[in-house]
Amino acid sequence: MNRTFLPLIWAVVALAPLAAIAQSYPPTGPQPQIQSQPNPDATPTPDPNRKGLEGVWEVQIQHTDGSTTYDHFQLTQKDNLLTGQFLDNEHNNKKYPVAGSVEGHNVRLVVTREDGTTMVFTGNVENATDVVGLLQDGAQTIAFTAAYRPKYKFIDTINALPGGIGTNGGTGGTPP
Repeated sequence: MNRTFLPLIWAVVALAPLAAIAQSYPPTGPQPQIQSQPNPDATPTPDPNRKGLEGVWEVQIQHTDGSTTYDHFQLTQKDNLLTGQFLDNEHNNKKYPVAGSVEGHNVRLVVTREDGTTMVFTGNVENATDVVGLLQDGAQTIAFTAAYRPKYKFIDTINALPGGIGTNGGTGGTPP
């Protein structure tokens, strides 16, 4: 047999089972039903008693140097107005007042520091548990994300660091 035809013959033989499968697709007759199970690691769903964006939000600020800082908002919503506090973890957990608004999926939050300067967070709400947007801090524009954290107390969202306050002398544990 001629060697130039051998690869062609093998290709036809190898593809023949695929052709048979393709002809029988889509399958006919009853199909098994896939039972979906809840994923415990999925994004948390808001408390059904929660009003809009009200609650505690963990904010991840992605700085241009590649670092990320984690801060928190505690928000209260009345109609389309938002008020609350911003917990600045980067600066000794200082708390600053927040005022803002929500219009549909658009959110705008203004954090006012002690010296009168502001940080303006502008973003879009996704799935009622995430916000993605930009932070205007002076001349800097920085990307941020925020995730709803269904906690009862503002302090509950702060993770204890090894050796830090509330960690039983650095041996682990929970805040007092």
